Amino acid sequence: MRLSSNPVLTRELRGRIRGKRAMVMLVAYLAITALVTLLVYAASASAFERGINDPEAGRGIGKGIFLTVMVATLVQVCVISPALTAGAISGEKERQTYDLLLISLLSPWQIVVGKLVAALGFALLLIIAALPLAGLAFLFGGVSGAELIIGVIGILVTAVSYATVGLLASALMRSTLSATVLAQGIVIALLLGVPFLYVVISTLTDAFNGPFDRWYVYVMGLFLSIHPFIALGITAASLAGGENPFFFDIPTRTGQVVVPSPWMVYVALSLLVTLVCLLLCIRLLRPVEYAAPRPKTSSRP
Repeated sequence: MRLSSNPVLTRELRGRIRGKRAMVMLVAYLAITALVTLLVYAASASAFERGINDPEAGRGIGKGIFLTVMVATLVQVCVISPALTAGAISGEKERQTYDLLLISLLSPWQIVVGKLVAALGFALLLIIAALPLAGLAFLFGGVSGAELIIGVIGILVTAVSYATVGLLASALMRSTLSATVLAQGIVIALLLGVPFLYVVISTLTDAFNGPFDRWYVYVMGLFLSIHPFIALGITAASLAGGENPFFFDIPTRTGQVVVPSPWMVYVALSLLVTLVCLLLCIRLLRPVEYAAPRPKTSSRP
């Protein structure tokens, strides 16, 4: 069955896109992003003595606008993507239509993919709508095409992987509220736990007081690459310094070490998480086992 003829996808898309809710969310998101971008433009221009007439002002303003739009888009993806899919399967259980969906002619793969793509459709709409604001940075300069492409790829991969996490939580839980709490809890634990553990481990191993060990570069580099803001932030900083977008050198106690760019590792890990979550969701799609009613006992002697 083609994806366009998937009835689950068609029904979910119509339910999400139709109505005023989607339009209000889109307008509110773009208005807030545009306002923040305007404030960043004003702050960046005032940081130079001659304002926007300063020769170096264009690059600074362009870089500020680009980073603001990319960070705002990544934040909304981390928050909205798991929430969009948290009620995809648990909502069917609450409406008592879950078993009817399972006995249909659709395979578990078609059900899971239909639910996922429908939820990603709205997230993709928000991402595409914000790209023209990021494109304003090219009018001022200071941003390369590689930065834009890597940023968009990172945001899209984040949206897909976090949406599958929400879908897995929806398959595990019986209610939408518990699935949303579980999905958002996993995302918050990842975003806050990775930098916290990095600081703790680096402090215990005394990594901040000298050149890194070779094992530390590989292990901590892989660990930090699961965090979207850290992986894409390190990549943006390396690109601003003129580094290669795919590989760069890191000094260690035993010499230079060539490592892949964090955004490449992040994309690979995110795709792996997406695949694992999808397989687990398909595995968990089975009829709900309801508790058998207890026989009534007579109170008569």
